[in-house]
Parts: sequence; structure tokens; C-alpha cells
Amino acid sequence: MLAVKALALSALCLALPDGASQEEAPSQREAPSQREAPPSDAPGGKSFQIRVDMVSLPVVVTTAAGGYVTDLRREDFRVLDDGVPQEIAAFASVEEPVSVALMLDTSDSMRKHEGIIRNEATRFVGFLKKEDRLAILSFNDDVVLWEPFSLYGNKNPAALGRMEFKGMSAVYEAVWLGLEQVLRHEYGRKALVVFSDGIDTRSRTVTEEETLRLARETEAAIYAVCFRPAERTFGRFPAPGGGGARAGNEAGRAYLARLAGSSGGTLAEARKTDDLSTAFRKIARELSSRYSIGYYPSNLERNGAFHRVEVRLKRNGHTVRTREGYYAPRP
Repeated sequence: MLAVKALALSALCLALPDGASQEEAPSQREAPSQREAPPSDAPGGKSFQIRVDMVSLPVVVTTAAGGYVTDLRREDFRVLDDGVPQEIAAFASVEEPVSVALMLDTSDSMRKHEGIIRNEATRFVGFLKKEDRLAILSFNDDVVLWEPFSLYGNKNPAALGRMEFKGMSAVYEAVWLGLEQVLRHEYGRKALVVFSDGIDTRSRTVTEEETLRLARETEAAIYAVCFRPAERTFGRFPAPGGGGARAGNEAGRAYLARLAGSSGGTLAEARKTDDLSTAFRKIARELSSRYSIGYYPSNLERNGAFHRVEVRLKRNGHTVRTREGYYAPRP
């Protein structure tokens, strides 16, 4: 389980570069989805504590033409957990702020395009609302936290100019650390935005399947910009999947698509540098059009089983997208 994995990753941590903002380190606040209720008086004068688990769902609603529907209220939604109707306990509209962790692949495969990557990432920061919170990370051989979330909502895209493009790509470790150390204890709406080709050539402590499982368990939606301006070669390193360079490139894209889809996010593809602006703008638009719904499962058993979740609308003609489900906690 995740707690055991976290112990195994004790030697794996985010680097904070010299000169990076120290205003606020990654939050250690307790997540609202797993909290302890205050002690209650029980018969016989004894007190006890009840541990409750809220399931949070990122929800996007679109019209048949693909436009976003942003005027819905709590009562417009229905939630089914393994087919069982649930009572909605928490609801965040699209107007509420979102915490965004922007994570860039700065491995050697991206070095040729580093100038435009910096520019488009900076423009993406500008698309965010004033109230939104931003953390900035990069990964190559190591995962670096350049800007932690600011208590005051400050955004410092200048950190993008200090990144070095070199080395291999530890995308699996980066995704794990971004979700577990940067976003896990953020309240409300939150998202991980990953810019990469999806090809991992460096991770040693985290596997692809472990990140995909975590994507199902996280409360953050994952959005991926898959940047493949040319078919990548792998030199002396084996291509992912063992099927040669082309298969390796397709495996990278497939990984990012599964990662985003499992969490309720989406994949935006950029096959050339001119596509980057459209891809980042698409993600920024969806971030500002996403609801958050929370509920306490009435049918929860602590057996580690996977629960499939469905969100429906009480009105017809729209499409609803959310994460596939979640794993129940173990005893």
C-alpha cells in the first residue's frame, strides 16, 4: 500500500535549489479527506474516535459540441459508488481557486526546444486566475521543486528560467513525488500538470504501475502535455516496452494518457512546437471549468477493493468526466 511504499521511498525526496523561494515549504496540513472526528461520549462514560474517509472527485461537464458547462450546482449532480447512490457532502464550483503543480520534463531529449518550452510554460502560468496557487517542478535525473505553493498565492514563473535541460528522465519518480509530497495536503481543487514525452529512462524506486495506481487514489486531477516533435531515439538505453524506438514513443504517450484518464484529467498532444500554446491553453481552460465533489461512501469496507465511481447529471444532453474510482483503505 501507499504507506509502505512511502517508507521505501524515504531516500527519495524533492530537491530545493539554492535561491528558490522559501516562503512556504510543501504543506504538512492534514488532508480533509482523511481526518479524525472529535472524541464523542459513548455509553458507559467511555470516549471513542471515528476515522472517516471522504472521496473527492474532480468533475468536468461538457456539451455535445465540446464546450464546458460551468453553471451547475450541487443538486444537479448524482454520485454512484459501485452502483450505490451517495449523498454529496462537499461541493466546489468552478469559481473556487485551484492548486496547480506544474511539472516540466527537462531531460536531454527536450534540450533542443528549451526556449519555447520555457516561453509556453510561462504563458500557461499567466492563464491561471489570480486566486489560484502554483508550484513549479522539473525532472531529469533528479526531481527539483523550484517554487513551492505560496501562502499568499504568489506565482513566480522566473523559476522556469533557472532550469537546466540535461540528463535522463525520471518521470515515474516525478509523478509520485508531485502527488505525494507537493499536492497531497492541499485543500480544495488541485491538479498536476505534466509536460513530457512520457518516456522514463531513469526511475529506480517507482514503477509505471505504481504511479497509475496512485493516479486512481489521488484527489488531484492529472493533465498531461505529451510533446513529441520528432520520433525519439534511445541510444544505448533500451526503449520502453522493448519494441524499438517507435514502440517506445508510443508507450510514452500511452502512459500519459492512462495517467491522466485514471485521475479524471486529460491528455493534450503537441507533435510540433507550434502545438504547445494550444495544448497549454486547453488545460488552463479546463482547470477553470472543473468542479470538485466529495462524499463519504455509505458502502465502504476496509478491504482494499477498487470502487468504481460514476457521476451523473439530472439534466440530459451533457457529458460528465471524472476519475475511474478509488481503492478502499485496508484495515
